[in-house]
Amino acid sequence: MLKPKVGFYAITGCQGCLLSVIFNEDEILDIADALDIVAFPFIKGENSEGPLDICFIEGTVVSRDDLEMIKKLRDRSDSVIALGACACHGNIPALRNFADERVLDYLKYEKNVQISDIDKPAPLAEFISVDYSVPGCPPDRNEIKKFIKEILLGKEFRNYPDPVCRECRLYENGCLLDHTKICLGPLTRGGCLAVCTTHGFECYGCRGLTDDYNFEEYFKLLAQKGIAPAVIKKRMETFIGLEVNKKLKGTQWEALH
Repeated sequence: MLKPKVGFYAITGCQGCLLSVIFNEDEILDIADALDIVAFPFIKGENSEGPLDICFIEGTVVSRDDLEMIKKLRDRSDSVIALGACACHGNIPALRNFADERVLDYLKYEKNVQISDIDKPAPLAEFISVDYSVPGCPPDRNEIKKFIKEILLGKEFRNYPDPVCRECRLYENGCLLDHTKICLGPLTRGGCLAVCTTHGFECYGCRGLTDDYNFEEYFKLLAQKGIAPAVIKKRMETFIGLEVNKKLKGTQWEALH
């Protein structure tokens, strides 16, 4: 049986998702013999330009170079996987959609003059078709391993459906909302083993919204704790602002600043 040809690529981002793959060495070694990693520019000097069975892409589309690259990778690949919060949701780079351009001027420098090539930075699925997503900032290395194993076995990979709150209960964590902290756990897909909340940090929603999110009850709950809706919305925009604003369109919270 031929090994699937696999490529790992990055566009604009921190490349932390690729580090999750690299630091996954112990878990990946037991399935590495079943893969033919023909391209991984982050760590390989020579990379194939040929067809790919599976192509992982991390990062947000913020420039013409990014857009051109992902279109070429889409044409070369049987399956494209959005790897991490930037590729899946836009993450931090997409904050530019909600910021005053004048505030960003000091961040621009010679090497990155193409920052305004794309008016609204966005995740991969806004520009190309994406077959699967492995969310997180960075994605959990065990989830990457699980994804690869299931694809190799011919299974249909499914993202974790329940909110982070479910995993908090499994680990018997106290609820951060009870301490008047803006934790997005009730709205956010789990599968991260509640790594942030278990260590006392609020969930910022990097894995995207659950299918049964309930903004109305969430805003109402935090309002009872004295937290203004505008403050809540700003927190929600940190990692998944594009997704959140699309869902809030037409609601009473759409215009909050």
